[in-house]
Amino acid sequence: MYHSIIIEESLENPRILENYRILRTKFSERQNWHLHIVEITEPVEDAIKEIQNAMIGDRPDYFHIYDEGKDLIVIFKDKVFNIDPNNKSTWQEARAFGAFKLSIPAEQLDFYPSKISEEDEWYSRE
Repeated sequence: MYHSIIIEESLENPRILENYRILRTKFSERQNWHLHIVEITEPVEDAIKEIQNAMIGDRPDYFHIYDEGKDLIVIFKDKVFNIDPNNKSTWQEARAFGAFKLSIPAEQLDFYPSKISEEDEWYSRE
């Protein structure tokens, strides 16, 4: 089983979220975003394509899919990175792509939570 954090406002058609089980929703007043933790069923590749196709083309957004420490997949509109959730040195290429190609602020490229067990802590943060 996989989970993902998806920003509703990053989607051209947010109704795509109806295809997934929404586990929790959090609103960020600072960013004015609705962040949904959703359950992703396999095959993960199908969900990646579906959500990528639903993303607004000219926005600098990403989402990431994770499990309990084995897989971490960072997905931008036009690029996918498979990185090791337990080795942050493998995250550099994805962070650089987001920061330099899309101008996403570095603090938003923390790929947190990167494990299902980190969701409760992430949810309690602002």
